[in-house]
Amino acid sequence: MNKAAGRWAGIAEVYDGQGRYLGSGADQRHVLAHTDGLTRIDVSFVGPLVMSGHYVIKDCGDHRLYQGPANVGYAETLSDSLIDANAYWAGWGLSQRFFLMTSDDGATQFSLALMSRGEQVLYTIIGENHRVEDVSHSLPPTLAEQMIVSGTAYDRQDDPCAGRGCLLLHREGVWRGTLTALNAGREIIAQTAFEERVQGGDRSVILSESGGHFFNACDLCLTTNGWQAWTGAGDVVGSYNLSGGRARSGQFHDLRANVRVWRREVASCDGSRKAVVRVNYRGGERIGIEYGLLTFEGTAHG
Repeated sequence: MNKAAGRWAGIAEVYDGQGRYLGSGADQRHVLAHTDGLTRIDVSFVGPLVMSGHYVIKDCGDHRLYQGPANVGYAETLSDSLIDANAYWAGWGLSQRFFLMTSDDGATQFSLALMSRGEQVLYTIIGENHRVEDVSHSLPPTLAEQMIVSGTAYDRQDDPCAGRGCLLLHREGVWRGTLTALNAGREIIAQTAFEERVQGGDRSVILSESGGHFFNACDLCLTTNGWQAWTGAGDVVGSYNLSGGRARSGQFHDLRANVRVWRREVASCDGSRKAVVRVNYRGGERIGIEYGLLTFEGTAHG
């Protein structure tokens, strides 16, 4: 069974291309399945970006075709819990790089959309949706209160933490979980225990990684300004941008194995979990993908 099926409700946070908070958005969708294998999606998004329209999805098993008119593109079905898409939204004039991951229990979805014009990222949209039984598709009040951080975009625009008091992805502690590795043909080749230890302060952060399939254990020593983080010279080098301290996307190079990895991550609103997607390349050839959902254990002061 597809874990994404059902009714969902949640909060979308919108950030600009520099990672500054712009506001939250309400994303409503009505799904209508047709007998010919096509699905029509009527969508409206109201927030810093606004649109209303519809598009048709053709399910081809290991991939989906977005056939417009509002959204056109191609999505890989990497598992029953993960899709990875490249699409174009004509109403916005924006290209989209997007992933959607559903938790193992099927109760929560995490998504990250990088919205670009040309190669310039203009918006980052972070989504967290929870399965609901209410036909109104609304979040229970207690859950909504946990997910929403009160404030204004005016006050948060210069706060890299977006009102949460800390960069969720830079807190001291340990992220643990299992990463599933796929080969170039998208076949499962490994499921490996993974651990990432985080240490650091306002200007620097050390990510000590162990486990995983494509990258060997390493320590990433990064300089950070709260909006980006980058390494110096070394065996593993690269950088990423942050959105509200809650999501990041960037490229790293493992010079020991001549592998480049595009890393995308998004943390839950409460910072207890994060969805991880890593696409590994040798040159321009994709050699595999790793993904998983990690849980966080903080230190006494992290």
